[in-house]
Amino acid sequence: MLLTAMLLVLASALLHALWNAVLKQARDIQAASAGVLLVSILATAALLPWVPGPVFPGPRALGWALAAGIGEGCYFVTLSRALRSAPLGWSYAWMRGLAMLLVWPVSILLLGEPIQPLAALSVAVVCLGLGCMGLVSARGQGPRGIRWAVVTGVFIAGYTLCYKAALVHGAHPAGLYGMAMLVALPIQVGVRIQRQGWRTGLRPPDQWGLAALAGILCAASFLFYLKALALEGAGIMATLRNTSIVFAVLLSRALGERPSPRQWAGAALVAAGAAGLAWR
Repeated sequence: MLLTAMLLVLASALLHALWNAVLKQARDIQAASAGVLLVSILATAALLPWVPGPVFPGPRALGWALAAGIGEGCYFVTLSRALRSAPLGWSYAWMRGLAMLLVWPVSILLLGEPIQPLAALSVAVVCLGLGCMGLVSARGQGPRGIRWAVVTGVFIAGYTLCYKAALVHGAHPAGLYGMAMLVALPIQVGVRIQRQGWRTGLRPPDQWGLAALAGILCAASFLFYLKALALEGAGIMATLRNTSIVFAVLLSRALGERPSPRQWAGAALVAAGAAGLAWR
């Protein structure tokens, strides 16, 4: 694996866990997530003047960017519900783990990503770690938390594959992410209006500082990830980015949650599996 890709995706994993933890602190997670999207758009737009050449060389790159935006919009809607319904460490393991399990077969069958014996063993270790952290047993979380975590994982897998397809067709990471966020924001706001009415749905976040911090962390996380995704395969990168689960467990402890010994063991296995992937 390229050292650059490994460092980028590990930095992305840390930042991703951080912005999820920041968003978890919002009184109104749905309103704050809309603020996160808006700040991400503005932060990414500031980078576009320095992008060399066309952002989207052809219609296929743009089409996949729009598809990724739809996935992102749905992800932000379901993420807010997942974070409200279950503890951060547990729900994060479900979301990221399921996404990884969905991305691997598609990336192998459709994108031609090779899998080597060490990579296969490392993925198995990550899966075992995820099982320890909650993918095997969801006792005590309730059907609502399980449902939203699973749906969120599906959307994560979807936008990951769309991002990879757009990058394969020459999209620039900054423009790709910015376009996806432009598509995602109306979806998130539209669902909020549908559920809460125009007055509440269009109300801005009352914690703009928190939303701005989460938005900057979110934009940096995704830009690092997209750059890494352009250098390596989707399956490998999606799995290595699951080190964010380890960071999420550590952050959940700082937030007052009490990870179980099984969750700590799972975090150690995820870290070991990610190290195996980075070693190949």
